Amino acid sequence: MTPSLYRRERGVIMVIALITLVILMIGAIATIRSMNSSLTNVGNFGFKRDMANQADRAMRKALDTLTALGAPDANNPSINYSAVMLSSTPEGIPQVLLDTSDPGAVGGYGSAANVIDLTTAQSGESSTNIPQLKLYYVIDRMCQAAGPVSPTNCQTASTDTQGVKGPKDVKRPPKPLFRVTVRVDGPRGSQSFYQATFSN
Repeated sequence: MTPSLYRRERGVIMVIALITLVILMIGAIATIRSMNSSLTNVGNFGFKRDMANQADRAMRKALDTLTALGAPDANNPSINYSAVMLSSTPEGIPQVLLDTSDPGAVGGYGSAANVIDLTTAQSGESSTNIPQLKLYYVIDRMCQAAGPVSPTNCQTASTDTQGVKGPKDVKRPPKPLFRVTVRVDGPRGSQSFYQATFSN
């Protein structure tokens, strides 16, 4: 083999090696981007699940407070309670929770003391795993007007004739429906809403 032909062959191998290296680098970059995207999605799912878990705190607080105080016939801001169904979006979210700023007193239907602030470490908690969430909630009775419950102006869980078999049977009073709506504000401007309907 002549020296010039040998040099030409070495040059071709070098070009092929460079093309192969470029293809491998493109594949590696695509794999890294795909992994980053997958990790971001997994992180988002975990973050969303944590927001839902923390929303249970506000839901439990609202239910416990309402159970302890019964079903008031009038508004009670100290427990974030409205005896009248609140104005809502088509999705069913009360307008008082949609304020983009810190709602604090929940549009006049609640107390700022009921805001569950998880942006600082609670007693006994490590400051390294703070969820960085704020929870706001409001309870509204599914009635058109305040005052005693009436099947004509309230959505009820039962009618006054339910369970009646004969004229001497005791009639059950109607039980109103209540709606608890929780707003969870998280880091990076994230916001979620959770809702439950129940009767006492």
